[in-house]
Amino acid sequence: MDSIYDTEDSLLLQTYVKRRIAIVSGKGSEVYDEKRRRFIDLTSAYGVALLGHSNPVIVEAIVNQLKKISSCHGSFYNDARAEFLREISYFASQYFSRMLLVNSGAESVDLALKTAFKKTGRSKIVAADRSFHGKTIASLSITWNPDYKKGLEHATFSKVVFSEYGDEEDLKSKVDGDTAAVILEPVQGEGGIRIPPEGYLKAAKEIASDKGALLILDEIQSGMRRTGPFFAFERERVVPDLTMLAKGVAGGIPIGVVFFSEESSKVGETGFHTSTYGGNPLACAAGAATIRMLRESITEKDVEERSRAFSRNLEELKSLRTIREIRIRGLMIGIELRVRAKPIVDMLAEKGVLVLTAGPTVVRLLPSLNIPLNLIDEACSIIVETMR
Repeated sequence: MDSIYDTEDSLLLQTYVKRRIAIVSGKGSEVYDEKRRRFIDLTSAYGVALLGHSNPVIVEAIVNQLKKISSCHGSFYNDARAEFLREISYFASQYFSRMLLVNSGAESVDLALKTAFKKTGRSKIVAADRSFHGKTIASLSITWNPDYKKGLEHATFSKVVFSEYGDEEDLKSKVDGDTAAVILEPVQGEGGIRIPPEGYLKAAKEIASDKGALLILDEIQSGMRRTGPFFAFERERVVPDLTMLAKGVAGGIPIGVVFFSEESSKVGETGFHTSTYGGNPLACAAGAATIRMLRESITEKDVEERSRAFSRNLEELKSLRTIREIRIRGLMIGIELRVRAKPIVDMLAEKGVLVLTAGPTVVRLLPSLNIPLNLIDEACSIIVETMR
């Protein structure tokens, strides 16, 4: 029988930059390959395993729901969906009046853009440099990296303008009477864990509103307590017209959520956006279990404690000539190097620590929110030793 590697290489379209590791199991913040090699996972599967791999509470919720029913179209009512909506409303109802359940972050972005186009009757979008919002045609159009668009320039939206992230004046110069929406990440993830200056998001809201445009904040990576509060925008006390969650919402089961202000929700007439799998009971049961834990046991203080542990352990790196900057917002951590990041990422994997890149020179850490403190110490010790 062909190996895992041979089978995937021979049958899958080669769209991923593959790492020669076959992950076959995981528990908490540790994963294992087919040879039972152990890795400390500081990627949480790109932020999806928000509360660790095979979290027993989420597993139990999934198993129990599978025994009942796993699929229920949105044209019918469902108890698991209602429970999920009740749970997430605990965090969202003070800011938003409606939501819609979809299947992924990229679909959430598409729906937010569609809402802005319909609400304003306009077609221009202002996004940010280094932004990442997905790779469907709509979300790719507002993603900054031109490499992702090679061969698709003729198909992506033409009325997209990129502003310098964090620069209020540049943003103001780009937003005009034809702008349907400004879309920003409260903290840029793929762009290098870039944290905007204080007041930038509030200014973005004012700039958009002054021109009759909507402000969309993409919380797909920064939301769900990833930076401490449930939504990252809460730090600035600014409320967008639309925001989106995905990734870790259901602890590994695909789901996306778009949240609408009262005014923006008025576009949501029958047939505006529907989805075969959107709001399915399996994802909703897993999501309700995840959010219940964020409400009852994984607090903002827990995230802050782990953030401080990473900061303390990585402090030594700041004195190294190869380190340009360390950026930390909650459990979004970026180590910007003066050299290429990929060789460091590969060396760390050889030593049993999985991390990500975020651009060519940034090592990105997205650990689970409940990663044990002893694993933080162990992983950071290996990181420091490798980067010395």
